[in-house]
Amino acid sequence: MPRILITGGSGEMGRQLAPRLLAAGQSVRILSRRPRPAGADPALEWVQASLTSGEGLPAAVADVDTIVHAASSPVGAAKIDTGGAARLLELTRGSQTNFFYISIVGVDRHPFFYYKAKYATEKLVEQSSAPWTILRATQFHAFIGRLILPVAYRSPFFMLPTDLVFQPIDEGEVAAHIVDLLQQGARGRAADIGGPQVLTLGELALSWLLAQKRTRRIIHISVPGRQTAAFRQGVHTAPDHKFGRVTWQQWLDKEYRVGF
Repeated sequence: MPRILITGGSGEMGRQLAPRLLAAGQSVRILSRRPRPAGADPALEWVQASLTSGEGLPAAVADVDTIVHAASSPVGAAKIDTGGAARLLELTRGSQTNFFYISIVGVDRHPFFYYKAKYATEKLVEQSSAPWTILRATQFHAFIGRLILPVAYRSPFFMLPTDLVFQPIDEGEVAAHIVDLLQQGARGRAADIGGPQVLTLGELALSWLLAQKRTRRIIHISVPGRQTAAFRQGVHTAPDHKFGRVTWQQWLDKEYRVGF
């Protein structure tokens, strides 16, 4: 039975992807910095390892047919995305292990430092000797709803550059698509995918507040610079490649149990 290693397997994408791969009849190994949690599915293999130091990685990649590199961090992408990919590719060089990398739409054109690191990782994968697939997706619902907006909300004033645009996509739909792509084998650059709607940050924030029955004035702030301009222009969106069906509002309804 083919064995698939998921880096960042305990993260948002890993939690969505692992059960779908198991349901598809795959053998799944999770790579995580954390020890195996008590409630983990017994069908999952679990290896505690570090992408940044390399500790535990040889055991993690042993007898693996495919690596899904889902571990990522906006503040540590150079070490986790790029450095982690370099270590994994080096350890599996000559083995013909398939390498699947999850990237973000527009990383080749966007000046945001995190996206630059994602693009550097793409180039590293493309230039390797491994058979590879790279999938670019737009921002996950959870990234906006559980990280971006809560951080802004913690300040005394809910201040946001409300004219930035995003095209949030459901993590579960992306995970299901990855399963389909993995079953097709290495295919190089897969078609970009995005969510069903392009919305401003102001629209996202307002519906986020309403879903929680919170009332707070959203204050627009103007943020200059090339990075903000790119977010305002939607360089990171794919309006011509709408793939997801789960809307932002539907995700909010489920997240806050509206009508459930």
